[in-house]
Amino acid sequence: MTKLRHTVLSLLLCAALSLVSAKEVETATTLSAVSPEISVPSGPPSSAQSPVSPGGSPTEPGTSENQAIEAPLEAPEELPDTALEENLQTPDLSQLPPEAPSIEEKAKNLHYDIPMPWGHELFEKYRQYYLSDGGRKILLATMQRAAPFMDYIQSKVTEYGVPQELAYLPVIESSFSPFAVSRSGATGIWQFMRNSIGGYGMSITEWVDERRDFMKSTDAALKKLIDNYNDVKDWPLAIAAYNAGLGAVRRAVDAMGGDADFWKIYEKGLVSRQAMDYVPKFLAVASILRYPELYGLELPSSSIKWETIPLDRQVDIKLLAAKAEIPIDTLKLGNAELHYTITPPENTHVLKIPADKSEQVKAILSDPNAPLVRYEIYKVKEGDTLTAVSKRYGISISMIAKVNPGLNPDRLKIGQKLMIPLSLQPLQGSRASDGGGPSSIQTSTYTVQKGDTLYGLARRYGTTAKTLANLNGIDLNSTLRIGQKLKVPTVP
Repeated sequence: MTKLRHTVLSLLLCAALSLVSAKEVETATTLSAVSPEISVPSGPPSSAQSPVSPGGSPTEPGTSENQAIEAPLEAPEELPDTALEENLQTPDLSQLPPEAPSIEEKAKNLHYDIPMPWGHELFEKYRQYYLSDGGRKILLATMQRAAPFMDYIQSKVTEYGVPQELAYLPVIESSFSPFAVSRSGATGIWQFMRNSIGGYGMSITEWVDERRDFMKSTDAALKKLIDNYNDVKDWPLAIAAYNAGLGAVRRAVDAMGGDADFWKIYEKGLVSRQAMDYVPKFLAVASILRYPELYGLELPSSSIKWETIPLDRQVDIKLLAAKAEIPIDTLKLGNAELHYTITPPENTHVLKIPADKSEQVKAILSDPNAPLVRYEIYKVKEGDTLTAVSKRYGISISMIAKVNPGLNPDRLKIGQKLMIPLSLQPLQGSRASDGGGPSSIQTSTYTVQKGDTLYGLARRYGTTAKTLANLNGIDLNSTLRIGQKLKVPTVP
């Protein structure tokens, strides 16, 4: 009976072992199907196969690490047969941020008082040029010269209600130089011809050329442009007329049957190509300078606020500049209409000064004892005539008469004293006229002609008679001989 019991127990033990082995095989198969990288040993690990714990020592069978590895894994959910892309929803592209517009696109969406001809070949070429490195330098240098005048010009543009772009017309006219003179004789910031100033409040005399007056010429130019516009009813045509003349533009409009459209006239070539090309060039410049920040251009701000002061006597602006501590170049720039550094003898001239120096200048002008003109006293000698005296000093008889009230030109008396203005120096002279010593003056040689005097030559070469006398080692009252060689300042 005992033997039979042992036999039954043995059979039960073998059956149990068989069930365990079958379970291990099933687990290993399941793990391999899920992840080929996970391998489950088929039998108990040997010492060489023992897993290593994080601490570096073999992990004993039966520990938590070993149990984690040997625990059966659940089978994953069945993978879908549909591709991943087919399950995604179509994105809403309208929610994406829009692409940043280009500078050109931004420029086209800005406001201009004169419509810009976007896409016009010459207009676009000029824009491309002025936005190049070289073109930018030209614009910045030009607007640097414009800085003393822009406040006044823009205030007048606003006052007259004309397109803001017109403030930049001097860029292509004169580069904002009041002393600019074209080959045809057009003068000043706005480049007026001598025969085109009638009716616009400017004059040209032996003392002034008001085409160089930045205030009067600005008023005149804007009024002329308004007159052109009122005639042709088109701003590009009005600008073309400023260059070519209103008559030429009128004829072109008539040839088009009264159609006053600049761009149609441009295509037909009914006005000179130079005058026509002038307009897209100007508009290209204006389209940039109207919105300089769009192009990264930092234009200089207006540098001078001007104030006007009516004069009741002649003033040497060099003396005034020294007394009021104003740079002489500033007064020359503001009063560029003067031929000389002295104002006209008429009591109607208006002086332009920096507004921040107004109190000092008014105090100086109000002092009747303040010498504001340098004169030389000439004592009439036997045989003198006013003509001879005027030639000696290189000034006109009328000038001498104006600064000597009551003078009878036909009846000079021996011993009579005449006031000769020594301040009558050219406004734009050489460095010699600014007080440079003889050693600092570059010279050339001049051969004396009939009628020459030291004073006359001094005015011609932008210096003083005393400087010329010192340069040549002669007396100030020396009589010049025809053919005599003199050192004279080199005109820059």
